[in-house]
Amino acid sequence: MRKIRYLFYVLIFILIYSFFIEPFSVKKTDLHIDVPNLDLKIKIVHITDLHMYKYIFFHEKILDKIKEEKPDIILYTGDSIIKNTDKNDLNKFFKKLSEIAPVYTVYGNWDYYNIELVNNVYNKNNIHVINDNTINVFFDNFSIKLIGLPIYKKISYVDTTESNYTIVLEHIPDTIFYNKEVFDQANLILAGHTHGGQVYIPFITKFFIKKYSFYLKGKINFKDNKIMYINRGLGAWFNIRFLAPPEILIITLN
Repeated sequence: MRKIRYLFYVLIFILIYSFFIEPFSVKKTDLHIDVPNLDLKIKIVHITDLHMYKYIFFHEKILDKIKEEKPDIILYTGDSIIKNTDKNDLNKFFKKLSEIAPVYTVYGNWDYYNIELVNNVYNKNNIHVINDNTINVFFDNFSIKLIGLPIYKKISYVDTTESNYTIVLEHIPDTIFYNKEVFDQANLILAGHTHGGQVYIPFITKFFIKKYSFYLKGKINFKDNKIMYINRGLGAWFNIRFLAPPEILIITLN
């Protein structure tokens, strides 16, 4: 009887933690990359999967943590909304985000539920959409090529112009493997979508999620010093997370 009672207490604790504590925590992850011929330090923040309903203290917390880093640019890999997102609150978040540093983004699958709303907020706040497109960002004489992959299809045009460093933005991790030309020139690939499993139970979560993504979370090393990073994201379905806390990735190019 005592064991059943303890089990009940543990279950209650896990539920409270999963619904009311972990979803509102924010963990920073550092990724340091040595880049040949780079004479300065470039700091990049990567975030993804906002899934905002209403602007609350949690979003203020996210913005404060990003602001602390003083990034040169912010890269965002989509899924800003859910079905009932408050437009004014979404606008408030991206207005404050764009005041920290220039923001470059691609669309996530949820954004297509109301792409007009998403575009309206992005346009109003000078959020640079590079979905199915390429842009070069310069830091003195050092150029970073940003390639934005669309979901569910190959990129329309592959820009092979040389740059010092190439970062690919995609929402769904697997997309890069259907764009071999982009993969070949990429140095760093940033993705989201998986929420790190959201409820992460070792081995079990990975087994169930593998049909949606080859990789679940974190850093993956490929040959030729090519790196992919799958961010756990910020929002969550049904506002539940367990052993997969919201994440802000801090990338430092040295």
